[in-house]
Amino acid sequence: MDKQQFSITRRRFLARAALTLGGASCLSTQGRLSMMQAAFAASGNYSALPDHKSLVCVFLFGGNDSFNMFVPYELGQYNKYASVRQGLSLPRTQLLPVTGNAWSFHPSAPELRTLYNEGALGLVANVGSLFAPLTVADYQANAVNALIPPELFSHSDQTELWQTNRPAAPGVLREGWGGLTADLLVAANTNRQVPLSFSTNGENLWQVGVSTGPYGIRPEQGIPKFEAFNSDSYPYNELSRSAAFRSILLQPRGNALVQHAATSMSDTIRQADLLRDTLNAAPMLQTPFDTNDQLALQLHTVARLIAVRQSLGMKRQLFFVGIGGFDTHSAQLGTQGSLMRDLSSALHSFYRATQELGVANSVTTFTTSEFGRTLTTNGDGTDHAWAADSLVLGGAVRGATVHGTPIEYSATPVIPPYSDPLFGPADVGAGRFIPNWSVDQYGATLARWMGVIEPDLLTIFPNLNRFTTRDLGFMQPG
Repeated sequence: MDKQQFSITRRRFLARAALTLGGASCLSTQGRLSMMQAAFAASGNYSALPDHKSLVCVFLFGGNDSFNMFVPYELGQYNKYASVRQGLSLPRTQLLPVTGNAWSFHPSAPELRTLYNEGALGLVANVGSLFAPLTVADYQANAVNALIPPELFSHSDQTELWQTNRPAAPGVLREGWGGLTADLLVAANTNRQVPLSFSTNGENLWQVGVSTGPYGIRPEQGIPKFEAFNSDSYPYNELSRSAAFRSILLQPRGNALVQHAATSMSDTIRQADLLRDTLNAAPMLQTPFDTNDQLALQLHTVARLIAVRQSLGMKRQLFFVGIGGFDTHSAQLGTQGSLMRDLSSALHSFYRATQELGVANSVTTFTTSEFGRTLTTNGDGTDHAWAADSLVLGGAVRGATVHGTPIEYSATPVIPPYSDPLFGPADVGAGRFIPNWSVDQYGATLARWMGVIEPDLLTIFPNLNRFTTRDLGFMQPG
């Protein structure tokens, strides 16, 4: 092998190594290292959970404008919506009304309307980052005891708050509420060597736990081999390279950090081999997915991992997928239309796949976004806001229902001196509304459905005890 060939092979190996490790290489390692310093003592016996349940987080990066995702259809409410949104409002004749005709979906989301009317999809209204019940007076006074979330309207900060329900701190890696949930539920799985959490959208904080972390997979590549160090018999030197590399990883080391890194690498290679072989041996799904859509590809991968859950010894699984582009400061009508089309089609295919697998009642998919967008338009788009609506999908969801109190707004704003116009009692300026429900309440409802018991919910969601309602009621019991 000449120098040029070696250079190419080395680059390909490093790329494939990073690809296979994905989120596991960084976040899973940090999660396991933190286990040296902390432990999450479970209150319940999670090893006794008898059934299968999977939770799928779909993150809409950029801040989804839910005002145009789910629109009032009743004529009086629609006229108020159109009056405020002006050129950004969607024509009523194009909207897709749901059963009852009070609400409607975006014209590009016919599949969401179908799922809603079937009772598989529900809407959770007026949710956002919130540490305690908050009034406009508290916000305006910047009251310390109001616990106002920091850095509101910032993409990075609010993404972290949604995923961890804790404010950022310099030099501190926050565990996510999905990861802390996984720390408990991993006991339900008979094969503890298989990852509980999978990410098809790179690294994320939601899946970072004390002892668990996300295993990253790129849907377009699947789970590749470590090209330079796999155990194939051709070319002739791969067997010897594989044996040498694995031998190096098994050597004892005096430095705990180096030993941990070697053990993590060995674990990841073993997990990759097991997952790849299991997926390759499984029957292909018959439900069609749009292969040109990245979100659909991610959800297809999730469906395949759920399909092999029994072969892997998995009773509990958590998944993270994502789609970007929702930061619609301009050209919103066209951009969001395309995004809604992809979201609607992908969620529909995924739900049909869970039906094909016979697990529709045991898989719940939910959407999140770092924040909503302003009710008012900046001319061709909207700006960063706060409260928004989320979708929940699955056979265990109380579907065909709007859960909670939708954001209340008026067509005639109050215009205070030296301030943006206020369009409702919870508006803090230009149609940025304080949420009625918090991330803690939203997440705790999902974690409770997954089997987490009340004492542990308070550990995962430290703000939950500040709210009267701890279960938002959008999941059926059991």
